[in-house]
Amino acid sequence: MLIDVDNLTVQLGGEVVLDNISLCVHTGEFIGIVGTNGAGKTTLLRTLLGFVKPKSGRVHTDSAKISYIPQHGSANNSTVPMSVMEVVKLGSAGSAALAQDALSTVGLKDLARRRYADLSGGQRQRVAIAKALASNPDILILDEPTTGIDERAQADFYETLHTLQRKGITIITVGHEVDTLVSHASRIICLNRSIQYDGKPELFDPQKHLPTFYKQQHEFLHHDHEGHHA
Repeated sequence: MLIDVDNLTVQLGGEVVLDNISLCVHTGEFIGIVGTNGAGKTTLLRTLLGFVKPKSGRVHTDSAKISYIPQHGSANNSTVPMSVMEVVKLGSAGSAALAQDALSTVGLKDLARRRYADLSGGQRQRVAIAKALASNPDILILDEPTTGIDERAQADFYETLHTLQRKGITIITVGHEVDTLVSHASRIICLNRSIQYDGKPELFDPQKHLPTFYKQQHEFLHHDHEGHHA
């Protein structure tokens, strides 16, 4: 077990954001965390990372090494005149060898000398993963990593995550595209301040556990589809 969360309650600004949450994270899992806006998803990640102090309960990480890619990680360093290699070396304590290995893992070895600002959104996200991997983590935590990248880049991105999972790295990611995350994760955790569901993706019912959010998401996609063909 890499992470053990016991009876975790987090309060921010006088409001309970996470209420009595307990869960365990095991080696090699691919966990997708879903929930409505304000459900506590990012707060949970930040508490696991030690950035937020709980009101009660505890998080035990068993000395697991964690790397974190926050929301909009692809925008990091976007206006700084750095090469891809230089960005990744920021995560490897300056080691070119570790940075090169990380770039190879995410399939960007040939772009090592490319100017980071010239990359596409999907390529920048893979650089963000490489930067995180360069520190040789046990767990990779990502917060809404596919925001702003197209469908093809998303497919490549998730394939990269599956490659890392096969190498034994545990993945924990928050996503707003529920169907996509359900199709890729090996475990789904649905939050709404407390845990509404924790289990196999194939048994997760969005219309039951995320009824309002799921309906709004699909109405938006349907409207967008109709508008595209108008």
